Amino acid sequence: MSRSAAFDLLPGSDKNDVPAGIVQLNRSISRALRRQRGDFQYYDEPAGDPSLRQQIALRAAKRGWQAEVDELCITSGCQQSLFLALMAVCQKGDVVAVEAPGFYGVLQLLEQLGLQVVEIPASAETGLDVGAFEQTLQRWDIKACVVSPSFATPTGASMPLHARAHLIELAERHDLAIIEDDIYGESGWLVVPDTLKAVDHSNRVIHCSSLSKVLSRDLRLGWISGGRWHDDIVRLKLTSQLASSRFIQRGVADFFADGGYAAYLRRYRQQLQRQRDQLLDLLGTWSVPIRATSPAGGLALWLELPEQVDTIKLYNRALDEGVVITPGELFSMSGKFSNCLRLSFAHPWTSARAEALMRLPGLMA
Repeated sequence: MSRSAAFDLLPGSDKNDVPAGIVQLNRSISRALRRQRGDFQYYDEPAGDPSLRQQIALRAAKRGWQAEVDELCITSGCQQSLFLALMAVCQKGDVVAVEAPGFYGVLQLLEQLGLQVVEIPASAETGLDVGAFEQTLQRWDIKACVVSPSFATPTGASMPLHARAHLIELAERHDLAIIEDDIYGESGWLVVPDTLKAVDHSNRVIHCSSLSKVLSRDLRLGWISGGRWHDDIVRLKLTSQLASSRFIQRGVADFFADGGYAAYLRRYRQQLQRQRDQLLDLLGTWSVPIRATSPAGGLALWLELPEQVDTIKLYNRALDEGVVITPGELFSMSGKFSNCLRLSFAHPWTSARAEALMRLPGLMA
């Protein structure tokens, strides 16, 4: 499964409903393409276009992190950023800690790289259990920890400040890397949390993010800040990708600089909040007992069903009815969360999608 695979999208979204901000983004990219002269015959520098890195640094400053342009490297998305981070800090056979439940794309990367996985319990509200992680560090020689401190998938959890500080302290004490998956960080509608990098004073956090979740998956544009491993990461990007699209980077940089991105993001956050509320309202009418998270950001919530419900079996029944869901077992390597689902609120609740959602309780018998 790729990071953008939408296993919990239900039928009925209108793909022709293009937000005004995306139209403006496309215009910015078109202008950048028209402005190209002879430089289209040359590769971009491996770290990426300086104007885009400058705009990303300015966004980072609003979240407590005074990033320098030279600390950033443009990638083809957050998944590539995570891949480069793991390649830079780990060797085959090393042990990596992950959240449980956590993003299945990370689990696939770890398997591909031949890395061992130890799962750390994560609260559906406050994220990674740092106390449990500290205990695990007494038993395992862990090389890195992959964590989503802000609106983690699948739960939407956010780590409190004291837990973030404790995590950084553990990384320093045990000489390990913290790989921050911050792909949902700017989606918050009540507050946009500071990055984990904002409390990293020893360059042990590798920050990874992209525009895939808050702007457009088609851009294939992300970034990484590698801390003490940054030079190695840029070299790895050079050998694996060589360079990124120069005109797309410059178009996005212009979209950032002229305020288009900030305006779009304000509208999109409001839309996400409405769609989350609508989803919770629909779930409140279900006849089966449930527990659902109510995240203040991200694109999905975590739904706990009665223990006897097997969501893998539910997935197959729902698929026969034309309804696609994301079973909880995908978010762990240990077979946990079999009675849980991730449900997306990334798309408007059309009547067709709402009807599909309301058919699920009847398929649980």
